[in-house]
Amino acid sequence: MTFDSDRAQMERLLGPPDDIGSDSLRWFDARLRGGDAPMPPMAGAYDPRRHEEILYHHDAASGLRAIVTVHSTALGPSLGGTRWHPYPDAGAALQDVLRLSAAMTAKSALAGLDLGGGKAAVIGNPAERTPAQLAAYARLIDGLEGRYITTTDVGTTTADIDVLSELTRYVVGASPARGGSGDTSALTSETVMLGMRAALRVAFGDESLEGSRVVVVGVGKVGSRVARACAQHGASVGVADVRRDEAERLAAEIGADVLDAGTAYAERCDVLSPNALGGVLNEGSIPELRCRVICGAANNQLLRDPEDAALIAGRGILYAPDYVVSAGGVINVAVELGGYSEDRARAIASRVHPTTRELLEMSQELGISTAEAALRRVEDRIATARVAGSTSPTA
Repeated sequence: MTFDSDRAQMERLLGPPDDIGSDSLRWFDARLRGGDAPMPPMAGAYDPRRHEEILYHHDAASGLRAIVTVHSTALGPSLGGTRWHPYPDAGAALQDVLRLSAAMTAKSALAGLDLGGGKAAVIGNPAERTPAQLAAYARLIDGLEGRYITTTDVGTTTADIDVLSELTRYVVGASPARGGSGDTSALTSETVMLGMRAALRVAFGDESLEGSRVVVVGVGKVGSRVARACAQHGASVGVADVRRDEAERLAAEIGADVLDAGTAYAERCDVLSPNALGGVLNEGSIPELRCRVICGAANNQLLRDPEDAALIAGRGILYAPDYVVSAGGVINVAVELGGYSEDRARAIASRVHPTTRELLEMSQELGISTAEAALRRVEDRIATARVAGSTSPTA
């Protein structure tokens, strides 16, 4: 019944699959029916709603239920994390990874990587994960023959990637002992800080954090590092998290004050840094914002991209698109594909500062939102790659 009920959920959103197996469903060139991801105002090379391939698999023996979405391989194989989460149903998991995989295409394109975007969701409680499920998942990834390369995400760990790396070569983010780059949060927080300084430069003419007020919402691996860096550079920092005890511990460490997670987004500040959930910037929350700059690592901060960015701009707030400033993680693991080098990863990550500044200035010059400026850059890069591919002798 699990397979049949998941199939019904997915067909409702995608229509009939193009290929049906005893334990799998596959869609090609698929679009979410009535999806909430809007079409960008461009020619169509980057379409966040159209995915090259969507694969659902149910391994009855282990109980694994997984969805892999390949959004684009125009620039190279798709890369994105595996989110292991107790979704209420397959439809909820599908909608989550479709948005995330499209964002990964944008993130890699803007970071200058020769990679496309993909994402995977495993439906289940990560605390109840079994070796048999990891083995079944590795077989699923291996069967895609490199069109999708995976790494950690919510609910998966470096230890999980180490296990997968013994069973498939299409993984990155393993521990350094296994030739991987390990924890990506350090470089992600660094690119967020690079983006923040670029945004401060455009907004205030000075990228110093000294004397500024920064509100950090979400103090997990990345958010806590961002908060520490801001405090170290002289900012007054407020921190908030649904796990209030975590926020209190960090606040005591860095001299920050603890804010209520339910109202932190409306705090008056120079910089608001969302590092928790996606969709937090929307028609309901944007009118309540009292910041000058938004810059954080949370994925898909805009509920509607790029429409909500226009609402933010209308409030006189400078939004640094999350898929620009949070590129450190994907950069770190992408470098593994050619043999990991921390120096090379940092060199690529350093481009986030000029890229962010260029996009923010471009939005002001053209009178468009910062998200639209970023998506135009993504569109141009993918369109150029497609033209080059069509004229290649080997195409």
